[in-house]
Amino acid sequence: MMNLEINLKRPYGVIKHNMSAENIADLIRLFIEKDSIILFSFYERNLHLFDVSTQNFISERCVFVNSEWVLPWKESIPHWNESNQTPPKIMWFSAMQKEDIIKAIDIDHFFRCIVIKKGSDFKQYFNVLFHQEYYSSVDEKDYEYYLGFTNKDLFFDNYLDEVNKRFEVSLIE
Repeated sequence: MMNLEINLKRPYGVIKHNMSAENIADLIRLFIEKDSIILFSFYERNLHLFDVSTQNFISERCVFVNSEWVLPWKESIPHWNESNQTPPKIMWFSAMQKEDIIKAIDIDHFFRCIVIKKGSDFKQYFNVLFHQEYYSSVDEKDYEYYLGFTNKDLFFDNYLDEVNKRFEVSLIE
């Protein structure tokens, strides 16, 4: 069984893991409520860097285009368009099936996504998931990966049991 370390010390939770995209997709799917959708972010200005089938994958599933910063820390300036200091346009595309979530992870391994009720306004999202890596040793060859989530109460009330059933979990509070 795969071991996950869930850390709830910050204003948001993080799940330390060493999983394949397929397992990450399984984990993400636990965060999708019955009447909700999950939307991955993609910088519109990078669309031309991808092949046509990936461009279509994103465009056909796009639900919102905006410049909303959703991560639980201040936005980092490099993401802004340099010339006039405006935030870049973000396409928010839906990926619900496991294969689509895996494709979204393959497009951007350091993804961020929101969970939102179907048909809601963008600002009504109720959870943000994001994926990051950290150096775990001085030689910078060892990485640790974290899946973060902003809604800790929801995680405790609705998802922890399910995660416990599928993975070996240690909780750090």
